[in-house]
Formats: sequence, structure tokens, C-alpha cells
Amino acid sequence: MEEVENELEEKDEVRELAMKTCRQIVRLSSDLIYMLHRQKKGKNIIEGYRELRAKVTEVNTLLHGHYEVYYSGFVEDAMQEYVEATLLRSAVTGDAMPSPSQLKVDSSTYILGLADVIGEMRRMALDSMIGGNVREASKWVSEMERLYLALSKMHFPGKVVEIKRKQDVARSLLDRTRGELAVTVASYTRKK
Repeated sequence: MEEVENELEEKDEVRELAMKTCRQIVRLSSDLIYMLHRQKKGKNIIEGYRELRAKVTEVNTLLHGHYEVYYSGFVEDAMQEYVEATLLRSAVTGDAMPSPSQLKVDSSTYILGLADVIGEMRRMALDSMIGGNVREASKWVSEMERLYLALSKMHFPGKVVEIKRKQDVARSLLDRTRGELAVTVASYTRKK
């Protein structure tokens, strides 16, 4: 019994450390997204991304061999936030979007994070419209559409990946943003 108790104690300690690290991943991802919306480039973004990647490496190392903890839910949620922040960073900087293997996440986590980044791209498009930059807003809408088209080809049961609701939300965001862009373009055309 002592062996079983020791093993379960270890798992509980690992779980506690992982939860703390995952909270940091969520916070750092949120901070990075905020900086990308406000600054779009700079030293703080590079440092923030490095710190985020270090925490992801830390949690992956910590949970190696503890798959029941990794797949308990909170780690996957944190990794989705990481994917979302990373994909937005790539879109803002013009870098190629990294693959799931490059980010060290599974395909389900990746695709769910990709679905979420469409909402952040909507914010970029709206900010561009507010700033009067229709060309930039159009670029963001095109990027949203490209990601939505890739996302819309994913048809898997919910037990594989819970994607249907996120597809519906992404479609709604894309349609609304397209409509707002059309109104903005018409408004600028009338002013000329």
C-alpha cells in the first residue's frame, strides 16, 4: 500500500504544480494577445513569447509520463490559449503559422486554439476599421476567411474534438466582420 500511496502523492504534487504553471500559461497568453493588439511588435512581445514558451516546455516536461493529469482538462485549456496567442503572433508578424508538432501540442488542442484566434483577428479588423485603415481591415478579414475555410473542413465526432460549436462561432464572427467591413468601405467611398 505504501507504494500506491507514494505514487498517488507524486501524481497529486505534479497536478498541483501543473495547475499553477497552466494558470501562468493562460495569463502569459492573455498578456501576449493584449500586447499584440496594442503594440504589434517590440521587445516586450519577444520577451513575453519566450516566457510563454518556457512555461509550456516546463509543463510538458513536468507531465511527461503523467498523461491522466495532462488530459484532465485544465492543461488542454491552457494549451489552447497558448496556441491562440502563438497563431495571432504569427499572423501579426507575418511569420508562417507553426504546426502542432512545432508547438508541442496535439491536433485537437491546435485546432481549437486556431478556432479561437479567429475572434482575435476580428478584433484586429475592427481596430483597423476604427483607425480608418480599410486595407489592413480587409487583410484581417481575408485571414479570418482563410482560417475559417480550413476549420470548416474538420468534421469529427465530439469525442475526437469538440469543434462544431467553435466552427459556428467562427462563421458568425466572419460574417459579422465582413458586413462591418462592407459598411466601412461604403462609408469611406461616400466621403470621397
